[in-house]
Amino acid sequence: MSYSIAHTKRNGQHLKLVVDDVTTLPSLFLTIYTISRLTKKALGTQSNSLKALRFFYEFYERKHGCTFDGAFIDAKYYIEPFLKEVDYFFEYLLSKQHIDGSSSYISVSPLSSSASVKEAYVAYVHVVTRYFKFLNDRYTCMDYQDCSPLDASIMHREIDKKIKHIIKEYSALDVDSNSSTTRYKSLTEQQALLLDNMLVPSTEEFVDSDTGEIHPAVTNPQNPFSSQFEQFRNYLIHRLMFQYGLRIGECLLLSLRSFGPTIPDPNGERSYILLVQNLPDGFNDPRRNPPSIKTKNSQRKIQLEPSDYTMLTIYCEKRAALFKAKPETLDYGFLFIGVRGELAPLSYDAVNTYYRKIDSAFIKEHPHFRAMPEVNIEFMPQITPHVGRHTWAYITLEFIYNELFIEELELKREYGIRSRMKGLLDVAVDKLRALGGWTLTSTMPMKYANRFIEKVANESNIKRTNMVTKRSQTPSTSTKGDLSSTSNVGAIDDDNNFGDYDEFF
Repeated sequence: MSYSIAHTKRNGQHLKLVVDDVTTLPSLFLTIYTISRLTKKALGTQSNSLKALRFFYEFYERKHGCTFDGAFIDAKYYIEPFLKEVDYFFEYLLSKQHIDGSSSYISVSPLSSSASVKEAYVAYVHVVTRYFKFLNDRYTCMDYQDCSPLDASIMHREIDKKIKHIIKEYSALDVDSNSSTTRYKSLTEQQALLLDNMLVPSTEEFVDSDTGEIHPAVTNPQNPFSSQFEQFRNYLIHRLMFQYGLRIGECLLLSLRSFGPTIPDPNGERSYILLVQNLPDGFNDPRRNPPSIKTKNSQRKIQLEPSDYTMLTIYCEKRAALFKAKPETLDYGFLFIGVRGELAPLSYDAVNTYYRKIDSAFIKEHPHFRAMPEVNIEFMPQITPHVGRHTWAYITLEFIYNELFIEELELKREYGIRSRMKGLLDVAVDKLRALGGWTLTSTMPMKYANRFIEKVANESNIKRTNMVTKRSQTPSTSTKGDLSSTSNVGAIDDDNNFGDYDEFF
């Protein structure tokens, strides 16, 4: 009555499967679903999806005393009767029966829970509904149903409507969006700058080979990591996520061949490029949960600042020194490695552990960012790798938009061309989409655009409020007919304007 997730690897290809612990065989329909749909996704996405489906399979067997696969076959591949199980499954998760270890299902009434817990369990429900949709698409047809093609089409359409209704209902239960933290989960520009300064690595004394100048050692007392190698490594990972928008998995995929200079242009200038891509064939990854590129759009070239390229070369020198000191260890060629033991490539868990330490050190230095609501209404989210991507996306979108906005002002001044904020924002979002490796259909870039629109709208409203305040004056106590002694309420100061933003709404 329990299931496990098995991990297999062959010819460099990784696959996750849900296995019945009693029969030791993989689930039939989940294996078909995994091969048909999940293998096209990142390994982390596969794991999270199969985890939710494993909970559902255990729930179904505990409640009904039979496997879901067996019940689905007995129902002649007709998924509609199973849709009602979604509500019971959600209650099962809220009551934590999926982790209590008991062998029977206990019916419970809906329980109240925190917003973050509900958000996680709603995500599990969405995984199950996507699985039901797959089963409906695959088996509600004349090949499996004893009916005409027209009846099968109508049946499929009606079941699809019910699944969409379930998705809509549970989407409404997503985490409360009233707080800015849960809505955006990003740092402000000030917080990002302070965090970057905290992680700048300490440097040893060195002599400039070109000038002979001696540069003294510089210690950063705020940096929470002790060894110089860890400081350089973690600072580079941080820069790549918070300043270049890489996902954590993309950072962990980088190899020693992922970055380098370009051929000099006619002026002798070089650029420095970082390649974000999947591993080449034959590249061995020893990690249990190897990272992978999320989508084909995630494969991209990113231009690095010369200073970041210099930091990477310094880090690689320190990395090579570690392997030289341990000649018996195997170098797999990944850029970011552990500092102890076998110098293995970093894992997801390792980076998340570092960020828990970073978050703790940062709040110790700047406790006011997590002060109580009566002191600071914008409670800073926990610093995590994904918060880094959110932070980069918002700050970058704002910067791109402002650049486009200045260009539009110049066009207007010189040629009388006018534009609208929406048109500029569409272009800015497309640029952000390319930089961040989102697909053309992804809605994520527009979420950052919505936050930016909110900010600009608030700025405009403050300007309008200031204008009204300046125009409003306290009436004098003069006689009713003496107009000369009353304030000129209708006068408008030359400074009272809405600013350049407002022309583009």
